[in-house]
Amino acid sequence: MDWIIGLVVAGGSAMGLSWYLSGLREKPMTPDERAAHAPGKSVQLSDGVIHYSERGPTDGQAVVMVHGFGVPQFVFEQNAAALADTGFRVILFDHFGRGWSDRPNARYDTDFYDRELTELLDALNLTEPVGLVGYSMGGIIATDFAARHPERLTAIILLAPAGLAVYPFMGKLFGKIICMPVIGDWLWRLRGRSLLLGDPQFQEPLPDPARRIRGDDTIQMNYKGYFNALLQSWRNLPLENCDEVFADASRGVPMMALFGGKDPTISVESAARLKKAAPHARVELIEEGTHGLLYEMYDTVNPMLIEFLKANSR
Repeated sequence: MDWIIGLVVAGGSAMGLSWYLSGLREKPMTPDERAAHAPGKSVQLSDGVIHYSERGPTDGQAVVMVHGFGVPQFVFEQNAAALADTGFRVILFDHFGRGWSDRPNARYDTDFYDRELTELLDALNLTEPVGLVGYSMGGIIATDFAARHPERLTAIILLAPAGLAVYPFMGKLFGKIICMPVIGDWLWRLRGRSLLLGDPQFQEPLPDPARRIRGDDTIQMNYKGYFNALLQSWRNLPLENCDEVFADASRGVPMMALFGGKDPTISVESAARLKKAAPHARVELIEEGTHGLLYEMYDTVNPMLIEFLKANSR
């Protein structure tokens, strides 16, 4: 019996030590850090400070862009520039837990993200209906917002949205294990960084710099709370089988969705399911598109964004 107790104690000590060592390099996200390094502005919401930026004329039709799981607002750089040049007022922001925003220890579920987006619009005095663009995980966040608040939107555009078919990013087994308390937290703490950096989106295979993400998505990993925010989003935000939410949103707001034919993260099955759930939504399949279609194929995507937003402006 003593040896069993010894093994348990040794195992627990090893887990605790590895947990502690894995977080040694992480710094707190402080106002001073944000002031020194963040390129945009900040606004206080009930759950903390959100980092955001604006492009284009202040009197233009507002378009708010909602990024996905791990990469912050600069994932939209190529699209935001084109929209701003066309006369739209573009608002980008970092979700809580990402980029230069605060990292609250919270339940990152649909209510949390709805509150984040609602309070941001209110804080920026966006009282008139806006266009909403959601990418990947931001797709289900934007869609849920549209279903709840159709009166606040002129249109919704979804780029490779999560929330329909199976979302395989973590892998079936690993994705289930990290949902378990204690062991899941520990495993994610140890493996999260390497898993993210191993994702094709982080590896930037395209040689043309104009078609890559225009920002360093590893900087945010140096601040405490990033990995926990991702884990809590994975555990609490529904990323599959939300077909009815898409149906509800499309009934109240004009909807367009773009999918990539070569996307390993959001399969073409999602496009078929959206067509079935929301038959009057505009669903386009870009055959050569990957999960990074918004920046890798911006010259194909941007005209579609502009045309749809213009057709559905106030």
